[in-house]
Amino acid sequence: MNSIGKLLGTSLLPSVFLVLLFSYTSTAAAQAPGTFTPTANMSTPRVNHTATLLLNGKVLITGGSNSNGLLASAELFDPVTGTFSAIGNMTTPHFLHSATMLPDGRVLIAGGHVLDDRNLPAQPLAAAELFDPSTGTFTPTGNMVRPQAGDTSTLLNNGKVLISGTCQDWFYIDADAEGDRPELYDSVAGTFSAAGERAKYPRWCSGPVVLLANGKVLIAPTAELYDPAIDAFSSTGRRMTIGFYGSTATLLRNGKVLVGGGTGDFGTSANAELYDPSTENFTATTNMTRARAWSTATLLLDGTVLIAGGSYPSVSSAELYDPATSTFTTTADMTSPRVGHTATLLMDGRILITGGSTGQTTLASAELYSPSVLVPAQVVTDLRFDRTSVVVGSSYSVNVSGSNLTPQTFLDVRFTAPGSDASNVALNWQTGVASSHDVPPDLVPGSWKITGVRAHEVETDHTGIFFPVSATITVSP
Repeated sequence: MNSIGKLLGTSLLPSVFLVLLFSYTSTAAAQAPGTFTPTANMSTPRVNHTATLLLNGKVLITGGSNSNGLLASAELFDPVTGTFSAIGNMTTPHFLHSATMLPDGRVLIAGGHVLDDRNLPAQPLAAAELFDPSTGTFTPTGNMVRPQAGDTSTLLNNGKVLISGTCQDWFYIDADAEGDRPELYDSVAGTFSAAGERAKYPRWCSGPVVLLANGKVLIAPTAELYDPAIDAFSSTGRRMTIGFYGSTATLLRNGKVLVGGGTGDFGTSANAELYDPSTENFTATTNMTRARAWSTATLLLDGTVLIAGGSYPSVSSAELYDPATSTFTTTADMTSPRVGHTATLLMDGRILITGGSTGQTTLASAELYSPSVLVPAQVVTDLRFDRTSVVVGSSYSVNVSGSNLTPQTFLDVRFTAPGSDASNVALNWQTGVASSHDVPPDLVPGSWKITGVRAHEVETDHTGIFFPVSATITVSP
């Protein structure tokens, strides 16, 4: 085991007061369990936009398009008031783009399409920008290495963002297009660089990607893995079902990935399958209650998955997947048919559904789904150590505070090692809000910095977000 593993596998840092960067309180509106209820409309209709949960509990909505063309506008949803408020424009209109929350709470907006003279998606964009929640403003960051549209973006354990799965020309696919060329965004340097080449090169959007607990990234439709440690892609186990385009992929609390729906040469699919990272194989599970493509799939805090809308024409139906029984069951319909919409898990356990299209009309409407079991998120607001420095071979104590934490809560840590700016993640380094730790005798001396903490109640569940913290400890020999 290396020094990082020894530090975080048995114990971690000492006494520094962690700066509280996050605080959130919300009261879910009175709503019948298992139902969708309308909430306030967005400021403008949107389809193929993004929705990103911020650390203050609000949701950032960016871009998309409507009958007036591409949108540069953005807005925030406040779950406490149930309302949207405009926050000004992005520096560039973005449609079919990606949005990723960085370790410090900022949001990277990247890529998208421009429209042709028929108001149809055409060439992709290289433009990228950052949203800073502390100022409510967008600022350009370096352009991507090459234009990307319909891209997916994934925050890696090392703090970089993998951008992959571009659509070359959407409706106008160039037979000679070179295909997807993934790249990495360095949130510290604010720059993009080329990543390792894909094992397979689809000429169209390759669909959802999932960060696995082992730090690798599963590109579900093409059955590939990206390994950040060696910056390389490789093929993994073969897909069991059809549905290349418009499928969904959801990391479950048991570490497996649920892949469902999509469309291909044989039509829209109701098939679903599970990917197991321990065997790198896909296995079929029971079918969804109906065929779907371009639906949303959202992991609820009770471990079930809400699958809503999708297909052409769009549908209002929704269903739940229960990993305990490997079954899908219908739940209440949404208040409107939707495709090209977003679904965002809120801190109070509800799901925010925004925008999309009925097939004829772009929607400004939004609604909230209240699960049958409303489970609030576990939030870390403070972490205290009983010392400011340690000597190898000694011990120290850690106390964690926050909301909805229990003696059975597992804590994951994002950290940087001495002499490095790259992030690392240690899983399940502490159980409960108070614990004593030993410092390994051969630990590398120097400054170790904690930058984030994630809490979860199930040992294999690494699906939540890290809450930013700032704490540094110097280890002496």
